[in-house]
Amino acid sequence: ARGTALTEARITRDLGVSRTPVREALSQLALDGLVRATPNKSNVVLGFDTQDILDMYEVRRSMESLAAARAAANMSDGQLRELQAIFEHEAHETGSLNSAAQLQDIDNAFHEMIFSGSGSNILQNILSSINVYTRYARRISLTRPGRSQKVLAEHETILRAIAGRDSTAAAQAMSDHIDSAAASYLATRMTGGQTDA
Repeated sequence: ARGTALTEARITRDLGVSRTPVREALSQLALDGLVRATPNKSNVVLGFDTQDILDMYEVRRSMESLAAARAAANMSDGQLRELQAIFEHEAHETGSLNSAAQLQDIDNAFHEMIFSGSGSNILQNILSSINVYTRYARRISLTRPGRSQKVLAEHETILRAIAGRDSTAAAQAMSDHIDSAAASYLATRMTGGQTDA
């Protein structure tokens, strides 16, 4: 939680690891702006506030739209079959009304396949990192009643555009999907009293 103090000694003890990987992880978290070092040698969790998450959705919209457009042009037939299989798995799990965590894993796989299919290592690396940061927000969004069914419909539109090799339609479908996800996240926070990440 935001404000939690993290100490190397406690994390080392709790996880049963040496101080070196803990120190490296805390340094990376500080570089990412997720923790702040304090004079008493602890690190305080900063996390993300609502505006940070909305900013990440804005970045996702721009970059994932580009990735979807590129995927429509560059995705191999094998990658397209894999994207179709992920979508079919998502459709089955959504119909089974499985947990938001399970659906989030499938959602993540769908997006990661598009990043890979874009043919751009730069886009894939950047978007994979952003995906990690937005996991919390995406899980909140998926708890909104009816959201998982809406995600499925949005993914189907993206899939059809990519399969049709229509870069413009793929970019627009992805942009609409990210806007919808951001709106769902914000609405869920406003009505559900969720705390910041």
